[in-house]
Parts: sequence; structure tokens; C-alpha cells
Amino acid sequence: MSGPPDPKLVLGPFLLGVMFNIGLEGALVLQFAHYWDTFRNDKTWVRLFVLYLFLLETLNTGFGIAIVWQPFMTEYCLTSAMEFFPTYLPTQPMVTTLISTPMQIFVAWRIYAGTRNMILPIIIVLCSLGSIGGAYWTGITVHIVKTFLRKVEVNHPSIVWSSFTTAADVFMTVGLTYILIANRKKNPSHARGISRAIQVTVQTGVITAIFALLDVILFNTQPDNTINFVWDFGLSKLYTNILIATMNARRAPTNINMVGNIHNALFGDDTGPYSITKTGAQDELTQSTSDGEGSIVKEEV
Repeated sequence: MSGPPDPKLVLGPFLLGVMFNIGLEGALVLQFAHYWDTFRNDKTWVRLFVLYLFLLETLNTGFGIAIVWQPFMTEYCLTSAMEFFPTYLPTQPMVTTLISTPMQIFVAWRIYAGTRNMILPIIIVLCSLGSIGGAYWTGITVHIVKTFLRKVEVNHPSIVWSSFTTAADVFMTVGLTYILIANRKKNPSHARGISRAIQVTVQTGVITAIFALLDVILFNTQPDNTINFVWDFGLSKLYTNILIATMNARRAPTNINMVGNIHNALFGDDTGPYSITKTGAQDELTQSTSDGEGSIVKEEV
């Protein structure tokens, strides 16, 4: 750093980032409550996986509050607030990848379930493992350097972390888009709806990739401030909200007249050994839905 840091540019982004994180936590609570109450027939390990994500995200929010509490409250008017990284800052990359890595592996499995091709899922898994390695390297480095004056020393591990994260996002978007394009070819009557789903999938992947890129670019090009944390604190929440929203977009067991999952890239073919729904419940739901669709066709005729 060339001069004394500006409090607004050092502590302000921390506050804005945590506020964004808390806002997304509110949305996540609603998504999780809907999922937990509606999809009780999902396999136990899937429900526990969603619960794990929710609990880790809540913990992540708690760490975020602790990060801003220290400079704004505990060290208020003290020079240490502007000299040292907050004590809990190293937890940010670590907890984030404890959330994003299992999610990326889960999505890789769903892409394999939809394509029966191992190449892209393996690439995504390798990127996710590289991401968690880079994140822990980043967290440990932040703990070692401690001061804002040595922020440049965190550049290399943060580049590794964000590069692998962005690559995983891009490959996941490619895989999900491929599944939807294949569904569109198989079901031309649903082409319009599937095209809209492709658009949403690409937009979602672009948003998460942009968040990750902004995080690493601003971190490495703005050594005198912490503007990157405006996006950094909300990154994992973005992943989790999108995943659970996608799970909630499936046809609900309580509404057999809903259309199938044809527009859902992750769960478009939720049958057989790759289904996330318990076998008996899946068979019953499939039969009920078929009956419902048949009655609708009869009424239209």
C-alpha cells in the first residue's frame, strides 16, 4: 500500500458484503423451509445434504457478522482495525469451499446422471478439489500475513482458488445446457419452455462466474482496498440458493397435476438408480402424474 488506507474502502466493503450475505441467508431460509416441508420423499442422504448446506451457510453468516463486529465494535477507534485483517477472515474461503465443493460434486453427479458421460463430471470434480485446496491455502496465508500492508502476499493462493471455482462454474453451465438441449431435441413440443430454461441456466452460470471473477480480479488489482469482499461474502449463498431453488422446481408430491421435470436440467430424468427420490414414492408419483396427464388430455379432447 502506498499510503494510509481509507476506512471507507477497507471496512466499508466488509460491511456491504456481510449485509448482502445476510439478505441471501433470508432467501435461503425460505428455500430450505419449502424444500424440507415439501420434498419429504427425497432420499435421506439428499435431505441430510441439503440440511448440511443450510447449517454451513448459517455458520458462514455467523462468521461474517463476527468479521465486521471486530473492527466496527471491538476495535472501534483503534488503529488495529485498519492495520490487521479481522481474526475470523480466514474462515471465509474455508467455509465457502466446504459449501461449494460438495455442491459442485453433487452437480457433477447429476450431469453424469443426465448424460452418462464421465468426462465433464470428472473435470468438474477436479476443479472443485483444486478450489478447496486454493481456498485453504488462501485462508492459511491470510492468517500468516495478518496485516493489510501484506495483502499482496495473498494474491497467488486467491488466484488458484478463484480460477478453479470459475472453471467449475463454466463446466457446470456447459453440462447443464447440454442436457437441456438434448431434452429439447427429444421433446420438440416443449421447445419454447426448454429454450427458456437454457437461457436461465446460462444466465445463472454467468452470474456465479462473474461473482468469482470480480472477487479475484478486484482482490489482485486493488491492493489499497477490500472492494472484492462485496461479492466474496455472498458467493456461497448464491450457489446454495440456486441449487435448492432448482430442487424446489421439481414437481411436488402434493401436486400431481404439475408438469414433469423436463425443463429442469439437474432433475429432468429423476428415475432409476440416479433418482434422488425414494423408490416407492417415485413410482407412486410417476403413476399419479401419468394418470393426471391422461385425464387432462381427455378433457382437452
